[in-house]
Amino acid sequence: MKIGIDLRPLLHGKASGVAVYTHSLVSEMIKHKEHEFVLFLSGSKSEYSHIMDDFSGANIKKVFWKVPNRILNFGFWFLNYPKVDLGLDAMFLPDMRPIRLPKGTAKIVTCHDLSFLRFSRFFSWKSRFWYKLNSPKNYFRTADKVISVSKFTKKELERLCGVASEVVYEGASISDESDTAAVSEKYNLPARYLLSLSTLEPRKNLKRVIEAFQKAKVDCDLVVAGDFDTSVFSKLKLPSSDRVHLIGEIAETEKKALYGMSDGLVYVSLYEGFGLPPLEAMWCGKPVLTSKDSPMEEVCGKYGVYVDPYDVADISAGIRELITADKDPKEIAEHARKFSWRDAAKRTLEIIESSL
Repeated sequence: MKIGIDLRPLLHGKASGVAVYTHSLVSEMIKHKEHEFVLFLSGSKSEYSHIMDDFSGANIKKVFWKVPNRILNFGFWFLNYPKVDLGLDAMFLPDMRPIRLPKGTAKIVTCHDLSFLRFSRFFSWKSRFWYKLNSPKNYFRTADKVISVSKFTKKELERLCGVASEVVYEGASISDESDTAAVSEKYNLPARYLLSLSTLEPRKNLKRVIEAFQKAKVDCDLVVAGDFDTSVFSKLKLPSSDRVHLIGEIAETEKKALYGMSDGLVYVSLYEGFGLPPLEAMWCGKPVLTSKDSPMEEVCGKYGVYVDPYDVADISAGIRELITADKDPKEIAEHARKFSWRDAAKRTLEIIESSL
């Protein structure tokens, strides 16, 4: 098959969950030499310099639309132009992105979550405008196949959009390049800490997490890592504490060290579609504090400590339990390795093949 893949989620190298998903999954997909892959990118090659060497081979072709992504999106939205006519059998979109395809080209898209329908108040006006233009319900309904990253997201997609989908779990892969001493020195990490790692936005529930951490009075600090939207993040009015360290966005190569030196991960989000950081933490043998009635239960199984994300007292008790959790790091890591990008790529290709 001749399969197109939209690599625009990798634009600028932001370390979001969608970017990690795109990079990790596509890296495995292109190993299947029986297929020809056409990688679709927009803007200039310099904007993808961080990944250009990661996607190469005799069965791979890169196609650049040499216009800024915003202008390209404008054309897709309002002019129905340009059509991405590359002689493809199918186009795979690792995330919901505007695109126009000729008749006969199957469209397969991944749905990561429906937070923009469930919690639109948590998004900036720019993001709300973007989703309004994309019309998520119509977008997924017009796809030939939709992939959900969890059973939870599959149910949400059916309930909110009336769209059937197939579940393909994400994988985890942590870079071995981490220099523990260098990372510790760079961020001035405390001797003992719990880690919170995510994009820092309201639905990640950071305000309640910090309040709960202060109430827990445990013998460790809280390190908060992740990129954030300034216009939204500034409205959170986070509690101040000299035991809470906001270190900002981190590199993929620093994750293993940050997870490895921690006592565990705190990931008590109000809404997720999958929850990649919990899987990454377990990959490193670390226990996870996370939300009840969420897809993280599918991911963490018996190795998670589950709390009500709206209840500060419950989160606080969970933090104390996480600190004292008697869970075997080897067992935790073995559980995490049941989720692999190789398996995800194989299943994704099977779904793409079935779209014709």
